[in-house]
Amino acid sequence: MILGAVMECGFVVMLFTPPGPGRVLAFLALFFAVFACYVLAVRQVLGGADGAGRVIVGLACLFRLTFVFAAPALSDDLPRYLWDGRVTLGGGNPYVAFPASPAGAARRDADIGPFDHKEVPTVYPPAAQLLFAAGASLGPGLYGIKILVVLLDLLVIAVLRALLRERGRPGIRVLIYAWNPLAVTEAAWSGHIEPAGTLLVLLAAVWIIQKREARATLALAAGGLVKILPLLLIAPLLRRIRARHLPIVPVAVALAYWPFRAAGRLLFAGLCEYAGRWLGNESLFGIVHAAIAWMNPTPALKAAIACVRRDVPHTAGLDRLYGLVDPIDLAKGACALAALGFAAWLVRRDIGPLRGLYWMTGALLLLSPTAHPWYFLWILPWLCLFPSRPWILMSGLVVLAYANLGATGRAGEPYPWIRLAEYGPFYGLAGAGWLRARLAARAAAGPERPRPAACIARPAAR
Repeated sequence: MILGAVMECGFVVMLFTPPGPGRVLAFLALFFAVFACYVLAVRQVLGGADGAGRVIVGLACLFRLTFVFAAPALSDDLPRYLWDGRVTLGGGNPYVAFPASPAGAARRDADIGPFDHKEVPTVYPPAAQLLFAAGASLGPGLYGIKILVVLLDLLVIAVLRALLRERGRPGIRVLIYAWNPLAVTEAAWSGHIEPAGTLLVLLAAVWIIQKREARATLALAAGGLVKILPLLLIAPLLRRIRARHLPIVPVAVALAYWPFRAAGRLLFAGLCEYAGRWLGNESLFGIVHAAIAWMNPTPALKAAIACVRRDVPHTAGLDRLYGLVDPIDLAKGACALAALGFAAWLVRRDIGPLRGLYWMTGALLLLSPTAHPWYFLWILPWLCLFPSRPWILMSGLVVLAYANLGATGRAGEPYPWIRLAEYGPFYGLAGAGWLRARLAARAAAGPERPRPAACIARPAAR
């Protein structure tokens, strides 16, 4: 296809003009040019155009092959993956031998490259550690892990095609994921491990519609051992997973962490640090945080805690609440409650399993305190089944989060105007679509007929 060939030319030029100080605008211009070709290809596919699935998959492979042996330019996560993998291969414990620890300082791995947060124990669960160790064993350097990630990404495409056929949708819709420039660059160039978790979530989706509940539950548990998000996606499937299968999740998690138990309190220290301190490119969470900061309920809440402590005996345990009533913590609590409420709504309405997984993934991304560009890879596969103009647009605009890469040399907190340019069109398009759907539904229902006045029976005159 001509558009695919043009996209490949754009990827090649992008590869030879990587982003960095003074070059970030050129990268963004190239990315959006490629993304424009992608949008045209998506329009053709959704418009009913014929296409050969093999050509689509073949070009998807070519796109990824273009980047797989290139040094990552958008993120420094891959060097940390390699560090953890080599520690595990050497018989060490990656939850103990983090770079700034005494055990980590003794290592000499100059070829790994620089990365941030060396003082933080690894945040990655055991299944991710297995992937890192397997990639590190392949070598050389960073490329073994990238090769595994790309292979897993191609498996995502294969499972997506099978899922599309299962649901009676055209197989060429796989192009929505396979050709998406965000999927290509974040997986094949930056080497992010989202395809590993995405693959397991898709397998869970296939098995849940085939009523293989135990397999689906195990797949989601395994996905949660790559990254945490799949564990939260069990919520929309609760009506389709019998209670006897739910213990699979804690058992799988316990067995996976058991070989690393010597880390003790450090086992989850990295995840706690991530949950407590990390913020970045947030969407709805940023709005909630700003609103709570403006209302400033912290002094009143601390005064209420002090009042209870003074007047009620044996309430010393409430002292811990003082550190949880700052605006940032209140915003996290509010967004967590919103996610829980949305999950309960999905369960109550008995939304279909695939749509439930799609909606829950989107809600978690929008409510999360951290929404790096590669996190949006989780939503992309569902767009093949439920095409959404706002989300497709979002998958392109999210790279604006890299706009400050030229000033810092690596991705960090975006400029203040970035969130408006990044999320504004998404919410505008989504709101307009919702309004059109409501108006169309009202028009289809027809004008409301006036209700007849109630007839009041009067007693007969005597």
